[in-house]
Amino acid sequence: MLDQVSKMNQLQALFLHSIELGKLSHAYLFLGSDQRAAQTLVALIAGKILREDPQNDVFQNGNLVKIDLLPEKKTLSVEQMRSLRDIFAERSDDPQIAVIMHADQMTDSAANSILKFIEEPYDNQFIFLLGTHFSQILPTILSRVQLIKIPQASDHEINQQLINQGIQADEAIFVSKISRSIEQAKDLLTDGFAINLKRAIDQWLDAILLNDEKAFAFVQTDLLPFVDNADHQAIFALALSAELEMRLEMSCDLTRAMVFDTWLAIAQRSKFNVSWQLILESFTLEALRIMDGTKELSNK
Repeated sequence: MLDQVSKMNQLQALFLHSIELGKLSHAYLFLGSDQRAAQTLVALIAGKILREDPQNDVFQNGNLVKIDLLPEKKTLSVEQMRSLRDIFAERSDDPQIAVIMHADQMTDSAANSILKFIEEPYDNQFIFLLGTHFSQILPTILSRVQLIKIPQASDHEINQQLINQGIQADEAIFVSKISRSIEQAKDLLTDGFAINLKRAIDQWLDAILLNDEKAFAFVQTDLLPFVDNADHQAIFALALSAELEMRLEMSCDLTRAMVFDTWLAIAQRSKFNVSWQLILESFTLEALRIMDGTKELSNK
């Protein structure tokens, strides 16, 4: 079976060949959890179309417009899409490229506002959308684009590559469970982020499983720095799930299973506009109630 690198190399070769033959479609959706790999592929395609020097950052090219989430925002707005549409409203002799990051985070109004642009661009205009969740893309968008699924590296692939680079086995296992690519794994190891995250979660869970009330204060003093932005929050959720799963495998008892189930239930709140401090404190309180045996009583 081909690994992620081989699959990505095949995709790159396919797109470069399509460009050379002049058969590139005008609209693509690059879908997958490894958005870093997707962006790398889009950069390669855009660079070839714009004849950009490979040493340069193609996203700085004046004929490429990149739309991304604004600070503190969770969706792409209709105003952003309209501004993009206005930029591409006139025909140009030079190729023009629109890149929409987090396309699965467009509001319905934002998505609907660019349907005509996606369907009827001028010659030499291309639009590349990148997203993670298929179910969050409007059917009207899906019907107008070519869907490209970005292959994801398996835990085993990432784990083996990390070990080959000298990372300790236990650290490699942990990082591979919270990464979607070897590049992301390397980033998480930079400055000790992943290892410090693992240690903090281990200390917190140790306190919870010992029914130590200090676990509640630990959220604010030690965990909040690890959930300071959306990317870190997603990584933290994966890390906590991985640690709870590993502990359950080592000692499969009812209380640990209940703690794991509690986290899975509370983690659903992270999909909504809920404070992560509240999420983690709620989980801590529920887990402590499980450990001291009062949860079932309070649920009656």
